[in-house]
Amino acid sequence: MAEIITDRELRHSIETTISHSQYFLFVVSPYIDLDEDLKKAFSHIKPDVVKTIVYRESDNSNINSGISKDSRLFFKSLPNIELVAVKNLHAKFFMNESYTVISTMNLTSSSNHNYEIGVEIENEKEYEMFKGCSDYLIHDILDSEDSDISKERLKNIIPKQLFVLDYNSYEVKINGTPIDLKKFESFHKYCNTKHGYCIRCESTKIDFYPNRPLCPKCFSEWSKYKNSNYDEKHCHRCGRETTTSINDPLCTDCSDVYEFEIEREWKKMSKK
Repeated sequence: MAEIITDRELRHSIETTISHSQYFLFVVSPYIDLDEDLKKAFSHIKPDVVKTIVYRESDNSNINSGISKDSRLFFKSLPNIELVAVKNLHAKFFMNESYTVISTMNLTSSSNHNYEIGVEIENEKEYEMFKGCSDYLIHDILDSEDSDISKERLKNIIPKQLFVLDYNSYEVKINGTPIDLKKFESFHKYCNTKHGYCIRCESTKIDFYPNRPLCPKCFSEWSKYKNSNYDEKHCHRCGRETTTSINDPLCTDCSDVYEFEIEREWKKMSKK
């Protein structure tokens, strides 16, 4: 769930988003003047992570706009760095593959003394908000006449699309978009699971299909109350004894494997 954060907590969240980047990092800040803590955060990033720094293009009317000379030199010492100047930039947000922080705070040491507020987003749980920020950055800011990045450079920094699976007995969404249930069911032909386990009685006389994880007898019992969050006893995929529910029928390990298998089949379908 998106969370409001302020002042020191906001600064900490921005530093953590930077330092914990595993696949990509976007920093969008009109004014950049790094202190030692911010430099440490950038230094913690793995060398192969693509780091895109978007700042306000300097102009003669405002000598304070843009990026400081020291910060520019520091960034150029890092591998896989892209510096992008944008006219009229006023937006401020910080994004890696897991979190997005929308902020009033610039990436400067002087911001430590200001009253600042922001919103921290967990990308998978708030996929629509993350996608909105990502699309705005790529299509409205970077791919505009005000940006100095070329089309070729832009292609190189666009991150891999997240795969987010959200399902229940009535609807399935992939990356926030509903998909046809019959098409989704067809993915299960290629899952490495021959049958499912009833999450209530552990019966194996049902197909593996997390949208319907109860055997007919237990489903009939469940239908009397229809509480989708009621605690059940077994994982639908491996049968292990663990707390599950209609809305969450897989243990953590099986959930990871299941999402990997569905993503694999979804990618195959997308290429057709």
